[in-house]
Amino acid sequence: MDLIFGLACDGRAYPDFPGEGAGALHAAVVGPSGLVELLEVHLGLTRPRSAEAVRIAAYAAKLRAALSSDTPPFFAASFSRDPWATAKALLGWRDQLVAAGWKGQTVGASRIDDLARAEEAGPSLPPGSSDRLCGVLAALADRPGLNVARLRLVEPRELLPPHYRRLIDALERCGVPIEGPGVGTPTASTDLQRVQAFLRTGAPHPLVGDASFMSVEADTALMAAEALAEWLAAGSEEELAGTVVVSCDGDTALLDRALQARGLPALGQSAASPWRGALQVLPLAFAASWAPFDAKALLDLLLLPRPPIGRGAARKLARALAREPGTGGAAWERAWAELDTELATRFADHPAAEAEIARRRARWREWTTGGLYSRADGMPAEAARRIAARVGQWAIETDAGSSDPLLLAVAGAASALAQAIDVLGQDPLPALLVERMIEQVLADGAQNPAHIATAGGLRCVKSPAAIWGPVERLVWWDFKGPGERVPTSPWSRAETAALAAAGCGLETSSDAAARIGWGYANALHQTRGRALLIRAALAGGEETVSHPLAHQLNPLTQPAGAAIRWSAERLLEDAAHDLAGRRLPRELAALVSPPQARAHWPLPATAVAKLAERKESATSFERLTDCQMRWMLLDVLRLSRGRFAEIPGPDQLLGNLAHEIANRVLRPGPVADADEILRQVDEVFDTLLSAIAAPLQQPEFAGELAAARTRVPAALAELSRLLREKGLEVVGTELERDASFANGLSVLGRLDLVVRHPTKGAGVIDLKWTRSVNRRRTELADGRALQLATYGAIADPRAGPAPGAYYLLNQRRLIGPAGAFVADEEIETARSLADTWADLMETWRLWRELASRGSAVGTGLPEAADHFPAGLGISPGEEPCRYCELTSLCRVTEEAN
Repeated sequence: MDLIFGLACDGRAYPDFPGEGAGALHAAVVGPSGLVELLEVHLGLTRPRSAEAVRIAAYAAKLRAALSSDTPPFFAASFSRDPWATAKALLGWRDQLVAAGWKGQTVGASRIDDLARAEEAGPSLPPGSSDRLCGVLAALADRPGLNVARLRLVEPRELLPPHYRRLIDALERCGVPIEGPGVGTPTASTDLQRVQAFLRTGAPHPLVGDASFMSVEADTALMAAEALAEWLAAGSEEELAGTVVVSCDGDTALLDRALQARGLPALGQSAASPWRGALQVLPLAFAASWAPFDAKALLDLLLLPRPPIGRGAARKLARALAREPGTGGAAWERAWAELDTELATRFADHPAAEAEIARRRARWREWTTGGLYSRADGMPAEAARRIAARVGQWAIETDAGSSDPLLLAVAGAASALAQAIDVLGQDPLPALLVERMIEQVLADGAQNPAHIATAGGLRCVKSPAAIWGPVERLVWWDFKGPGERVPTSPWSRAETAALAAAGCGLETSSDAAARIGWGYANALHQTRGRALLIRAALAGGEETVSHPLAHQLNPLTQPAGAAIRWSAERLLEDAAHDLAGRRLPRELAALVSPPQARAHWPLPATAVAKLAERKESATSFERLTDCQMRWMLLDVLRLSRGRFAEIPGPDQLLGNLAHEIANRVLRPGPVADADEILRQVDEVFDTLLSAIAAPLQQPEFAGELAAARTRVPAALAELSRLLREKGLEVVGTELERDASFANGLSVLGRLDLVVRHPTKGAGVIDLKWTRSVNRRRTELADGRALQLATYGAIADPRAGPAPGAYYLLNQRRLIGPAGAFVADEEIETARSLADTWADLMETWRLWRELASRGSAVGTGLPEAADHFPAGLGISPGEEPCRYCELTSLCRVTEEAN
């Protein structure tokens, strides 16, 4: 077998195989993992491999066992605080030592001797890459016969890390011919050759700008992709062959879009990420199992592209969770009742309908309310294994033999987590430890399975050191820093000397830097025709830095200046450009002005038809009076932002909680005294908190919750005192009202609190949780308390508009218009609530008639007043667009270009 060995050749390499033909037999390009694996097969050393998380768990068990010694080891303090992170770091140190030739013996250095004692303690450690390498070296010591005809090195032998030099030496002793990389003769007839000669000798030869070596600079990565795609498209299809793109960040998605837009093949390089949708099932399943209950984690789980329960059921439960974030409220129970009905209908003809329905319901319940475990006390190991097994089973069942890489990655991660829990031998598992373990099993992430390379002459490698053969055209995409970092050694000089005396040779930082620098230069040395180095000033919204190779080449490139530099933004200016030997034709694009802001908008007949049989609400009235256009779009046409479900903010949660508690304690009839109200609030507070406002139990809302525990009971106790003082009885809370009025007006609303006086009749109180009293005071004073006017009108339509007041829970103040018997603080108003309602009905009639004639008006523009119908009882506010989400749609405000 003919082998090419390079340190960066475990992934994509160029050329794909040795030789000049369309393929190769008994030949391969391998990196360190590939070479060790091949030798293991030759030597009969293959064995099952353990995930890195399992190795860390085993090493954590060994470190825990080593703590029982009389003298505390150096890692005792850090291990007691974060055992997983400590075990992970020390395992990396240990593997580095093993690769260097350490066999677990003491060397006279305290830290290394502590690790030596840990090697003997606890369970056995599954072998890692360094252990496998040492196993191969031990087997090669007997000089067995190998079916390797030749091994060619990509890097010079002297630049290889010591452990791989030992492997090459062992192979050579077994009779395998070793060939180093070829060394070319430096010439200086083109700019590219001058660059190559400079990298070899350090002697600068001025660059003349012959287009064989170019630096392309762009303000953004998008513009850089456009420029490169234009250059590649300007060449022939034959010229694509032999063109290699280096993409060090491992993701060519942006560039591929530009390539495919021009009919060029996609490179298909995708960065592995632990944040792919399916991979999130594992961490979210655990996050939803901790107490206090994390409603956002469960919502995220239900809203995944492939949720672990039926998609329809997931969406229904997600909507309920967004309305009432918790798992015991009315919305949650209604959602489950609807799911039961749907399941019964779906399996009505199933031979074992009851069993199938029960099975599905139990499985869905396990995913959503399977049990909560205290973060402080930890999760039982058996419960953690069950969650991991459930996730793995879901992934396998969903995959159903289709070999979906994401689902297989989820199954592998769940299996590794279960194994790590078994090997760790700890019970219960603290929350931090579980999260560390999940992070580790997902550390490798997964590539985007939908982002694949397409057939064509273009090739792409991740590392410049992965180019081991001649390249006609080199394109170094994202030629930015900081580049590959030189590994830092955790060992002191004394420890390094003790290791060297024991026969363990570690790679020095200077040797590592020389090897990395050689890899950078190698890509240019392998180039025969042209080289383009492409760098964007901004990438991912952040400013980029220069690549180390750019610093190295600065003595050549800085004097050359514009002769070798080309700005991608020039594509936007001129009709044709010359770049690296190719002419890039461009066509002038016609400039089109964006739509201008306008006040008057015609309505199509289909929109006008939506006006029929509408039911208004207090909220829709507020939108209508401020801006008819907004009312038409949001309330009549039901336009939405597209957000499916989200957890409300803390203020809204506190308001919802206070409303529901008031609903529970303010029962119809005489109002209980303050002490009784406080007792009842105390009884239901925590139950309702978990049922409809669970996010408030999270640590980040500890201050808001602590304040609410004091303010909500005090607010309701004060409200009860005021009601009793005024001689009012409760008619009901959260009362649905549906009333009809003149001109076809129908109004639907839910009234927070309706009260009654023995002689003065009914009144309404609207409960508000707000940070300031100013807005509600201003509404009342200006005669724009539309909610109170609406609620008063529909409270008892037969008796006429009822007086109303706002009760501000946070401030414990009951404010209303002067003369309202339900108010404690009376405010002089521009008009009464009855007059406000009359003006509101007339305003609604006029705006609706205008809409029925096919016209809508955006009131935020200066010329809008010219289109207002005459006789409006309530004019738009001073700033109708201040809180509007449609300003970019009607062009009141324009987005920056």
